[in-house]
Amino acid sequence: MDLPKIKNEDLPDKLKEMLGDSDAEFDSLMNPSDVLNLGYTLDELNVQREETARKLIEARKKLQELRGLERKNKKNNIQSV
Repeated sequence: MDLPKIKNEDLPDKLKEMLGDSDAEFDSLMNPSDVLNLGYTLDELNVQREETARKLIEARKKLQELRGLERKNKKNNIQSV
């Protein structure tokens, strides 16, 4: 997780005295996995995300295929009338 930095020129004078020429950087106070308790490890969560993404892709492909068939059927029905 990237935490914000404050450029030295944007710091108040008291902080500039303490930090010298460097920018103010923040350290994380906690582990990001402590914030979310999903019952999964990070690796398990990533596997689940990949599986969901694959299923979504397959569903979209099937939808496109069915829409193509529907257009084809409508076109054939119009021509036969």
